[in-house]
Parts: sequence; structure tokens; C-alpha cells
Amino acid sequence: QRLGQWPVDTFQALLPPFPANIQPKTENKTLVQRDMCEAAPIIWQGRLCQLECYRPATGGTPKDYYLVVRDAENKTELARFAEGYSLACAIVHNNTFYAFGARFEDNNWCDVTLFKSSDLKTWEQKVVIPQDKTEHLFNSSVCATPDGFVMAYETNDPAYPAFTIKFAQSADLENWTKLPKAIFGKDHYTACPCVRYANGQYYLMYAEHRTPRWFFEVYMARSADLENWELSPKNPMLTATDLDEGIDASDADCMEFNGKTYLYYSVGDQLTWMNIKQVTYPGPLTEYLEAWFKKP
Repeated sequence: QRLGQWPVDTFQALLPPFPANIQPKTENKTLVQRDMCEAAPIIWQGRLCQLECYRPATGGTPKDYYLVVRDAENKTELARFAEGYSLACAIVHNNTFYAFGARFEDNNWCDVTLFKSSDLKTWEQKVVIPQDKTEHLFNSSVCATPDGFVMAYETNDPAYPAFTIKFAQSADLENWTKLPKAIFGKDHYTACPCVRYANGQYYLMYAEHRTPRWFFEVYMARSADLENWELSPKNPMLTATDLDEGIDASDADCMEFNGKTYLYYSVGDQLTWMNIKQVTYPGPLTEYLEAWFKKP
């Protein structure tokens, strides 16, 4: 009864303005692919394409696991390769397509293997990140840097809570050196990495398990040295909000094309069904990445 006598309108007028949503605004949310957990935009010969990772939810045979390169606009299949592999990423360098995937073997994921082709027809392959004896390797991501290339890869190393992200570097995309001091997520679940480099900073998109709920979101962090990390104050980057998105936003990947940033990510229940969605940012990738740390 007493609260009714308080000058609520006066107090409301004295409050500071509610902070605006200062996250970089994306648009054109669309469904890209049903029944898929991992896909990535990639530019091949001037065309926006996508690398699609096919695999069953559980089990299966090697023939159930493979990669497809598809034209993102007309949906034409350009290549099908890497039987027995999935959880892949891709980068194009010197007119050559490089894909990195994990091998499904003995009901688990193993190593990071490179698949290389200049025509999407003939492929060379070799293991570039062999797993340690006590771990298995899962999703990976590669980006160019002024000194060569950096890879982020997901591990279930028992020294840390599953999952954790490790890093490696290369001068040529074929010979890689692990960086033992560069480990992200030593104390909690960090999975599905996407690494990018811009203006002296490494940017890492990754999946956070928002325990104790069964709920997953994409977060952003950055580092100048791959060892000391700063989380974006604007996290989460992506979260499940629509009725068809379940409890998951994860497996993010991005690419700049014709001045716009294309962001792919998965939605679903993290158990039985997953779909791929896409949003676009109306500006270059560097601007999008830096906006997550820009102060108002």
C-alpha cells in the first residue's frame, strides 16, 4: 500500500537511459541446410561457396562421412571428397583449396588431416596435426596471418575439462608446429573454434556450454599472442532465440565476400538434430570483428 504513494514517475525520470544494444547488427537470417552441424562459407574462383560436413549423429560407416564443396548461390555440387572425414574447415591460398578434417575411426575422432587440390578433382592428403596418445581431435579452423597461418583445433585432452582449444602455426599450410603454451579454455568447455586475424589481433569464435543448463552460445575472444585472452564485453555473439533453433548456437564460421561478412552457424538440440543458419553483416570482416570490442 505504501508503494503506491511513492513518486514512481519522478524516480523513472532520474534513471540513466537504458543501454542500447551495442552488438554489431547482422541481418538476413536464413536457413542454409537442414540436418547438418558443420558448414563454412568459402570463396573459390570468385564464387561464394560453402564447405559442407556430412556425418550421421552417431555411428555409421566411413562412407557416411565426407565433405562437399557447393556453390552457395545455385547450390551446384562442385566436389565430393574425404570419405571417412568430417568436422572440417577450409582456406583458399594461391588458387589452391585446402581443407582440414578429422578422421572418424573406432567410433571416435582422430588427428587433423589436410586435403589439398587445385581443381577440386584430384586431392592430396596427409595428417598435419597428429593427436597425442591421451587425446582425440575434433573441429579445426585456419586463418592467414602476416607470418603465415594459424590453426585452432579442438581437443578432449584429459588435462583439461572437455573441450579445450589448442593452436598450431605454419608457413605453408602443409607443415605445422604445435604451440604448447597457447591453450584456450583450460578451466571449462570451449569448443568449435573459428579463428581469424585482423590488425595484430587473433579473434576466436567458440561455443560455450552455459551450464548447468543444456544450452550453448557462441562467444568471442581475442588475443595478441594466442596465450593471453580477452573476452568480448558484448558476448554472446550468437544465441538460440527462434522457435526453430532449439537450445543451441554453435559451430560458427565466417568469410568476407563483396564487402559483406557472411556468418554460418548451427542450431538444434546438440543431440539428435542440427541445422545450419546464416546471417550477414553489412561491412567487412575486420570491422565486424573489431566491433565486438569497440567501446561506446
